[in-house]
Amino acid sequence: MNRRSFLSTCAALPVASAAFGAQPNQQNRLKDLRITRVTGFTHVCQRPKLVGYNARLGVHGRTTRDNVLRIATNSGVEGVGSGSATQDVARKLLGRTLNEIWRPGEGMNSPLGRADHALYDLVGKALKTPSWRLFGGNGPEWVPIYDGSIYFNDLLPEYKDRGVKQILSEVEDSLKAGHRAFKIKVGRGFKWMERKQGFQRDVDVVRAIRKLVGKEVKLMVDANNGYDLDTTMRWLDEVADANLYLIEEMFPEDVDQNRKLKDFLQKRRWNILVADGESAREVKHFDPYIEAGVLDVLQPDIRAFGFTLQWELSRRLKNKADIKLAPHNWGSFLGVYMQAVLARGIPNFLIAEQDTATSDLFDASAFTFREGRMRVPDVPGCGLVLREDVFKKNYAAQAWTVSS
Repeated sequence: MNRRSFLSTCAALPVASAAFGAQPNQQNRLKDLRITRVTGFTHVCQRPKLVGYNARLGVHGRTTRDNVLRIATNSGVEGVGSGSATQDVARKLLGRTLNEIWRPGEGMNSPLGRADHALYDLVGKALKTPSWRLFGGNGPEWVPIYDGSIYFNDLLPEYKDRGVKQILSEVEDSLKAGHRAFKIKVGRGFKWMERKQGFQRDVDVVRAIRKLVGKEVKLMVDANNGYDLDTTMRWLDEVADANLYLIEEMFPEDVDQNRKLKDFLQKRRWNILVADGESAREVKHFDPYIEAGVLDVLQPDIRAFGFTLQWELSRRLKNKADIKLAPHNWGSFLGVYMQAVLARGIPNFLIAEQDTATSDLFDASAFTFREGRMRVPDVPGCGLVLREDVFKKNYAAQAWTVSS
């Protein structure tokens, strides 16, 4: 389906009310829709720049990769989204009706497990409603977005003579593109520089970026566990005037260490949010941190968790107004749109991470990005349109399909 056909279809569909999630007829409307075909393939996207090192890993490159699933039904309705599955697992979907898979108020229950993005797109389209309404529709129309691509490009051989100036030029380009929040990688001394020099370069980069962007732009840092607690506290003292919004993965997760960090921040009277959890693979991973109140922001990976587990974690935070979700997203074009849809559905989403790749395959023009925020559209499904002509030309040959 092309963009024009998609919008024409949307205009003819009555978008459900905000109370959609409570309607008793959901399952009746889904019982006649049966899955007849699943297609899987890999989508490679181009970044606008080379992305270099972080504290632990080498060059991240110029491309991102998403495994994509297309799930079709006997009615002609199709869902598309990020997800990994083998053909054997995909065959287990064939013949299942959508009312077997969708559980209102809970999420998807299917052989695909966490690879559920396409299923939310599918069920939203089948019910003629935006997928974010499936989560409740309790989030904002405009979702805050940050650029997560500020890596150690000052250390790349081709930019080494430019040093910090290279990073500042990248931030300037991102400001022109509309970003008003940035996550900056730190931790150069863990692997790539002598510790003292790396520590100082981390200080210099953050200070220089703050001077460039002014006071209103949000700055966050991510050490990828390249610091320890003592180094974190010393470094924060050095950049006190940078007015950081959030710090992520400063050292390996530990309840006691995080408690000490929180105590340190409170003594300094700094309102800096502490975030962690991108390596989590189960909701229960966060239980001790929630109970101890030592993390302000939980960051399970948007693709590794999928929608249903993210939603479960959001519900678990129902009575924890001081804890927010900001899923990790990297190496994915689709991830930022997944986050945006989730964010408009739940009440406790903080900010979404963008890997600034572009796609030849997906039309994302239903989403509007302006001044650091993305508007999530009021269209059935998750809002992205797959360009069928591009799929046939560039992806069909390497795709697999199972059908009934």
